Amino acid sequence: MQHSYALQLAAVIFVLASGCGQGGGTSTGGSGTGASATGSGQGGAGQGGAGQGGENVGGAFVGSGGAGNGTGGGGGGPEVCDGIDNDNDGTIDNVDVGNDGICDCLRIATLGLPGQWGNGDVFASWLDARSDNGAVSLNDQVLTKDLLDKYQVIVAQNLSELGRTYSAAEVAALNDWVKAGGGFMTLIGYADPTERTNVNTLLGSFGMSYGAQQILPQSGGATIPVTNWVSHPVTNGVTRIGVDNGYPVEGMGQTIATEQGYDLLKAQDVGSGHVLLWGDEWITYDSEWTEHPEYQLELFWLNAIKWLTPAKNCQVNIPTPN
Repeated sequence: MQHSYALQLAAVIFVLASGCGQGGGTSTGGSGTGASATGSGQGGAGQGGAGQGGENVGGAFVGSGGAGNGTGGGGGGPEVCDGIDNDNDGTIDNVDVGNDGICDCLRIATLGLPGQWGNGDVFASWLDARSDNGAVSLNDQVLTKDLLDKYQVIVAQNLSELGRTYSAAEVAALNDWVKAGGGFMTLIGYADPTERTNVNTLLGSFGMSYGAQQILPQSGGATIPVTNWVSHPVTNGVTRIGVDNGYPVEGMGQTIATEQGYDLLKAQDVGSGHVLLWGDEWITYDSEWTEHPEYQLELFWLNAIKWLTPAKNCQVNIPTPN
């Protein structure tokens, strides 16, 4: 009988103590008239619920109060897309079942329209195949806090055919979203004379812009490789990516890619978020992926998306290139 009582008591202590996960999270127990007590759980301290007429045995409160309903316990559960650090590793929603370098929980959207000079759009195929949510097209929607807060990364494509310009309120909403941790990337080079108006309006609050003169033209639909790269998380492992009829990037931020004396890529930390300017749009066309094995387009996109995604959120490992 003593042996049976000891096993039952040990089970009660374990239940009361395991309401907390690794690192000592808080658990909530049932209410009662007895004093609550703290016991030791697996991986961290656990706080049991209060109970009536209980007593402290071995540092854990034993009574009729309910056991704690805390999160975690031991090493935590498997990570899922729920906004919680389930496995207690310090990063939220870091799920990549396919190990393809794109977080399955990623919430990414595009502004404007994809370019029409190549076949395909990286966001319609490559990203959709790797993220559970795919890429959401916002096209010409009005930018508000409620809209932007649904996403972690936003990529501006061709903004010249929206039929409108962005308002000061939209610029302010985007600025606040980036400062709070959002990642904003812009593309250019869609060959419409008005295309710089909208994108430069959105970039103005960050002190960044695209220059007026088109650069690096190449006939026959080919691209000129950009070969000068500065060390940065976005450029890690990248040595060549093509451009054609782009625009130089200007203003604040670190220049991390150049070609023939022109700045092609700028990166800037803004508050808790990031802004990335690329001086062309051919990186979204599948022709660049299939006809130029010497370009590291996939690696560039993996690097860029990871850097743009908020820190400690949806961060996954980038696979080693073949």
